[in-house]
Amino acid sequence: MKVCVIGGSGLVGSATVKDLLENSIEVKIIDLRKPKGIDVEYVEGDLNNVNDISTKIKECDYVINAAQYYFNLKAMDACLKAGVDYIDLGGLFWMTMKQLEKNKEFEKEGLLALIGMGAEPGITNVAARFLHELYGTPKAIKIRNGWRSLSNEFKFNWSVDTQMDEMTMNAPVWENGKYEYYPALSKSEEITFSEPIGKVKTYLTIHSELATFPSSFSGVEYVDWMEGGDGFDVVITLGKLFGDNKEVLGVKSRDYLKELLRAKNLIGSQGDEWESAKVIFENGDFISEIEVIIPPKYGFDATEYGAGIPSSIAVQMKVDGEGVFPPEKVVKPEEFFNHLKKREFAIYMKYSKEI
Repeated sequence: MKVCVIGGSGLVGSATVKDLLENSIEVKIIDLRKPKGIDVEYVEGDLNNVNDISTKIKECDYVINAAQYYFNLKAMDACLKAGVDYIDLGGLFWMTMKQLEKNKEFEKEGLLALIGMGAEPGITNVAARFLHELYGTPKAIKIRNGWRSLSNEFKFNWSVDTQMDEMTMNAPVWENGKYEYYPALSKSEEITFSEPIGKVKTYLTIHSELATFPSSFSGVEYVDWMEGGDGFDVVITLGKLFGDNKEVLGVKSRDYLKELLRAKNLIGSQGDEWESAKVIFENGDFISEIEVIIPPKYGFDATEYGAGIPSSIAVQMKVDGEGVFPPEKVVKPEEFFNHLKKREFAIYMKYSKEI
């Protein structure tokens, strides 16, 4: 089996590549930058040139797209041209909605497009399916994400653009059969995660699980997403200053922010951050939840490791289908969780009759 990883030189793509290689899968990286510290086939490629990318991926059995989510539709188009199954790590709500519209194109070509196969989305989606198989459709689904760094140093270990989008875009909430939209960060909730994360204040932001949960778990009345953790207050402040990407003195504010962070060496891994992905089902007086604790590993923070590993696992599970699917539709929970456990992820399940 051969897998092309678009964006395989990046923070998250590097984790995907490492896991694929460790499981004896042939890998080809397509990126604007050469990978560092790893012996792997590499070709330069730009997703703005769909025809060129389609030529470079034809030999592969799967394409994993680990590039910035703005390019998801172009990566999907390249796979349609090349006749190759597609997997990505997710995009925000608005992008996921656009990707779902390509279902008929993938059905017609007999190809799989597995979208949102990262940590959140990804692990959260499969966890929700697991709870649904046990307990059926609840009245409410709450997705909570928290993280804790064991050092005091702050770094951006995720896409700056994606984080700025989350700080500025209205957040969807599924309420009584329709979407309602709220300003980013306008709602918050303290959540106690398992150690070493502990108690974290989480905030409402835009996220892609909201695009599929209402249809995947038909009849659910309420779905929301909140996130928070160490350094999130810094991200919130930077979002207020730079998130709107206004031009100031001839420079786009986000471009300035990214260059400044690079110059200050504030983009990258610290290798000591832990993360929790928690899905809560509420149904009257019965609450059930599943929590996945993601460790830092191989120098990757949990944010990067957790987002990069699930797509590799999906390839090893040989996930298939014809059309565009979120993880909860095509990934078998128990097999997937067994793969996570082998990589030192911890999985906890709780239930109670008190709200």
